[in-house]
Amino acid sequence: MSVAGTYAEALYEAAADQGAVDAVSADLGAVRAALAETPALRQVLESPEVDTSRKKAVVTELLGGLNPLVNGFVQVLLDRGRVEELDDIAAAYKERVDRAEGRVTVEAVTAVPLTPELRQRIREKVKAQTGRDAELTEVVDPSVIGGLLLRVGDVVVDGSLRSRLTELRRTLGTAPVPVEAAPAGPAGD
Repeated sequence: MSVAGTYAEALYEAAADQGAVDAVSADLGAVRAALAETPALRQVLESPEVDTSRKKAVVTELLGGLNPLVNGFVQVLLDRGRVEELDDIAAAYKERVDRAEGRVTVEAVTAVPLTPELRQRIREKVKAQTGRDAELTEVVDPSVIGGLLLRVGDVVVDGSLRSRLTELRRTLGTAPVPVEAAPAGPAGD
């Protein structure tokens, strides 16, 4: 298990014990948003030149209204010099919550936005294959050209036109070309 996964698992277990899984999820999202929206805050918290006690005081002042588990968790990350891993830990926490609640996150990459019917078909197909409900995130990428690319955890199902064209190009590049006798041309008559 990764470092982020280990921290996420510990946080999840503590949150589950206190019945605060959703509150911790929301507050982790708020902390991530604050760090993303305030680069100076992230810089201070990640700087080795700033004393840990000062960092902890900043966190207590800014995050005091959050769930005590999240506030304490960020304090632990500061103590251990791991606050820069907060994004990875929060992502691992979300995956843990999804797994516990029988959900799987599916990323659908298409050239154009999905129709409601196609969204539903994808969810149904994932449910049939995994037995879990699909939380669908959509990415529009015109370079896909057409078709669909699905990511479910570490598994990628690539049904995009781009990949089909790449495969066709590769096949044509390695296909044997029969060499036939060249037709005789004018012999200098």
